Amino acid sequence: MPVLNPDIARAFDEIADLLEIEDANPFRVRAYRTAARLVLGLSSDLKTMVEAGEDLTELPGIGEDLAKKIIEIVTTGHCSFLEKLEKQTPPALTELLKVPGLGPKRVKALWHELDVETVDQLTRAAREGRIRSIPGFGEKTEARILEALQAQIASVPRFPIAVAAPYAAALVRYLQTVPGVRRVVVAGSFRRGRDTVGDLDILATATADSPVMERFTAYEDVAE
Repeated sequence: MPVLNPDIARAFDEIADLLEIEDANPFRVRAYRTAARLVLGLSSDLKTMVEAGEDLTELPGIGEDLAKKIIEIVTTGHCSFLEKLEKQTPPALTELLKVPGLGPKRVKALWHELDVETVDQLTRAAREGRIRSIPGFGEKTEARILEALQAQIASVPRFPIAVAAPYAAALVRYLQTVPGVRRVVVAGSFRRGRDTVGDLDILATATADSPVMERFTAYEDVAE
């Protein structure tokens, strides 16, 4: 499957998260965060630029190292540096980053202060009132974390991709008819070909004046 700009931005954000957890140089972390924002804001498709042999270092904030990583992601679909960082970091820590209210700094604090590496350990620590003892957290933050964890547990179950596919196709066809919409693709776990999906991530490229969001929220299957 083709690599889109959001895929590259997501990889850079994940690198920044893992570097921050490892207490890397803040300037290095910021460089990846800045690059992720730049990539998301580009009007040009990076894959097309790479295939055309364009010099990516001419883009603001993209140096030689980042340019090489973009080329690697576009041509292989992988980033060896990200994979290296993932091997160095306890795998479950990346799951903690998905908990609302927990950024890299807080995940790092939980890991170092309480040896929390998994969602189960985080839930136990919150229920036992141990999180509030970490500097910068407190009772309110602990309560919000526990609330977010309970909401995740009660969240919508995952569905087989064969069940989700017709809904995705119908929604894509619907959005493609909206004025100003240039391209609509299904992203996330559906695009990666997972056996099941918890939700559908829809990426639409459109003109600034396109009513795509209004049409999306008016779609007959949208309840909220």
